[in-house]
Amino acid sequence: MHWREEGSGGEQLNKTTHSAVLGRIPYGLYVVGSKTSGGVATIIANWVCQISFNPSLVSISIESDSDMRVYIEDSRFFSVNMLAENAVDVAKAFLKKSASSTSTINGKGISITRNGTPFLKDAVASFECKVVNSISAGDHLLFVGELLEAVDNKAGKI
Repeated sequence: MHWREEGSGGEQLNKTTHSAVLGRIPYGLYVVGSKTSGGVATIIANWVCQISFNPSLVSISIESDSDMRVYIEDSRFFSVNMLAENAVDVAKAFLKKSASSTSTINGKGISITRNGTPFLKDAVASFECKVVNSISAGDHLLFVGELLEAVDNKAGKI
């Protein structure tokens, strides 16, 4: 089956094939965090990608109308916490609005980086980036960040 099919009036997008093909792109499960005026906030994300070795750059895609977009734009920093493939309980904790203290977010242990972003203690690995660019991408905003700090907890398979 092809992504585009001929139809009356020219080519038509075959949405079934389009969705099936894009659904084959491998995704991870991440908790993205940023500093806010009141502490830290987090969201579940799955569009994270390394885009450069030198300098070490990573992109994340955040919904344009989300609070997280505003937090990242204001602070200019974000963290990415990689969850283990079996970390369903950790992921579920972040499906609701963040409630944080100095040592936890939604009941999960954290440490705070020098730039105020959260690293989850339950993450397989975590890293922090400084925003170096942002690009409008449909209904999302793509943030490009330069890697500043990283922790590998070697806690499981992603």
